[in-house]
Order: sequence, then C-alpha cells, then structure tokens
Amino acid sequence: MTIPRRFLRPLLPLLLAAVAACGVEEYNPGPAQPGPAAPEVSVPVVDESSITGVDLATSVEYDAGTGEVRVFARVEDQNGDPLFDLGPENFAIILNPGTAPRPIDRDDVTVSLASSDASVVALVIDSSGSMGSGTETGQTRMQVAKEAAKLFVGLMAADDQVAIVDFDDEARILQQLTSDQTVLEETIDGFTASGATNLGGALIEAVRAVGTRPGRRAVVLLTDGDDTVDAVSGGPDVWMQDSTSTRYQGLQLAKERDLVVFTVGLGGDLSDIGKADLQTFADETGGEFFEAVTASSLLTAFGVTIPQRIEALTPIDTLELAFPNPFTLSGTLTSLDVPFVTNVTYANQNGTLRAVFSGTYTVTRP
Repeated sequence: MTIPRRFLRPLLPLLLAAVAACGVEEYNPGPAQPGPAAPEVSVPVVDESSITGVDLATSVEYDAGTGEVRVFARVEDQNGDPLFDLGPENFAIILNPGTAPRPIDRDDVTVSLASSDASVVALVIDSSGSMGSGTETGQTRMQVAKEAAKLFVGLMAADDQVAIVDFDDEARILQQLTSDQTVLEETIDGFTASGATNLGGALIEAVRAVGTRPGRRAVVLLTDGDDTVDAVSGGPDVWMQDSTSTRYQGLQLAKERDLVVFTVGLGGDLSDIGKADLQTFADETGGEFFEAVTASSLLTAFGVTIPQRIEALTPIDTLELAFPNPFTLSGTLTSLDVPFVTNVTYANQNGTLRAVFSGTYTVTRP
C-alpha cells in the first residue's frame, strides 16, 4: 500500500533576479498562444545536493469581488516530497491570453503556505445504463445513489468543498468545487442512467476537480459495474503494468496529487476483476473499498463510514501564489478566460531545475 506523503523537506531560501512585467488594464480576447518557457535568470547554488529534479502542479481560483487570482502550487522534488520554503523569487507567472505573453511582476506576487482542515472531495457517481437496475427497496440504483450522494453532501461542514463528477462512456466534471449544498443537490438530481463504465476516466476527472487545493483531500467513487471502456483489458495485475491503461493513468495521477480514494461497489454485479480494480484504487492511495450490496449499506457508507474516514485524514498543505488580475471586462463582455503558465526555478549543485504547469482562470464581473 502506498500511503500519501505528509512530510515536508525544509529548504534554504532562494534568491532569484526579478522578471520585468508588462501591465495592462483592458483586454479584447484573441487566440491563445503557447506558453513561453521560464525566463532565463541567474540563481545562487543552494547546498541541497539530494534534490535532482522538481515537479509542479497548480489549481487556480479567481475572486470577482477583489479581482485577486490565487494559484495553489504543489512543488515536489524527484521523490515526490513537497518543497515549501519558496518565495516569489522562485516563480514566474506569465499570462498569454492574446498575441503577446504578459508576465506578472514578481513584486505583485505573494507566496504563502496554504493550510486548511476543510475537506476537499470529488464525489464521483456512475451514471451508466446498469444504474437503472432495481434494488431491494424498489428504487433504481441511480435513485439510491442520488439519495446517498445528497446525504453525503448534507453532512458537509460550512468550509468543506465538494465537486461532482459523473461517468458512463466518458467522464465529466458536472460541478466544480463548491460549498453550496443547494447547487450540489441540484447537480445530483440531474443524473440519468445510460452508457458504459469508464472507471479510469472518472478517476482522472476527479483528480482534475480537486486539483492542488489544501485540506483533507479525497475522492469518493461509486460504481455498480466493471470498467468497459479501458483499451487494456484485465485486472490490476495487467493494467498496473501498462501506462496506456486509463485505470493506470487515473491511479497514478491520484497518487501524485496525494489524493485518498474511497471506492464503493453498489449491488452484486461486480466481477472479481471489478472488485480488484476498486480495491487497488483504494489500497494504492491509502483509502478503503466498500461493498454496498444493498441500498441500506450504501447509505451507511455515504452517511457514516466514509465521512468519518475523511474527517480522520491528515490535511495536505500547499503553496498559495496570489496576484491582482490585470484585465478588466469591457463593453458587454461578461467573462474572460485567461490562460497562463506558472514556472518554478530551483538551483543547487545539480544545476538549475525548472518545472512548468499551465492553467486557465476566468474573469467575471462582481
């Protein structure tokens, strides 16, 4: 079993030269251009020879009230251990929504440790055709799943956030992370049963939904059947050795992002391979697999056991990079998607190490 990493490695502060920025106040959207590489800078060598590589992943939020952009950055070394002792001098943020890349002045960027005890959960529900099958209560599996999902959402604390993902032939984020229980319940009500079962795609979208936000990070995945979409057939003994498998890809992403995966098999139709898939998702991330043969056992899992397991998780910290959005909405424009790239630079005896991650934030009116 692979347990999510919880330990940070303290590093010495790094000093980097500033990157010049060009500011703008108004923007008329044009075609996005590929993100530029990190600016060339001269960096002092840090005495930390054990670090030979860095990796970066980010999530982003935009506050329409303040106009502030918050980037949650997860920086890790080659072993997957997080690096926290970094400042604005280690990052370059470049907005490129039009034809000219526009760097954010480092003087406008604040970097802080983002900590939270809140739960940040992707709730993933199977909406394949078999979810229309009946249960011992006379309800369909989909009806029972909706009831259980609403029960789970209803137990949220005020600062908890849940995203909704459904999957059949494909997987979709139906609702991004929110604390609004009414919005979540309305999203759950929209589930319909049709199509196949794409477990790997569901896990990939769940990882995207949670992103790199701090807190008690988890995925709760419910299905009533085996994966029928993955091009790689067979159980974990096969797909765990094949990087082209969507189940493999989803599991690796979850592990890289320190996400704990709780899986639930509904009804009695899962094969031994299907059960092994769900068990592997859970075991490899420090989660747990629940067999919910009956509707009542599903409600117990969603209403009691899994919330307790999530509450017991150790919160994951991340870095928060904040800067003012330089664009305003002109005329009748109501929103604007702004692609950007975040670069991190780190240097030691092994050389200058860099990583880059791209994203998009959406500017909206207050």
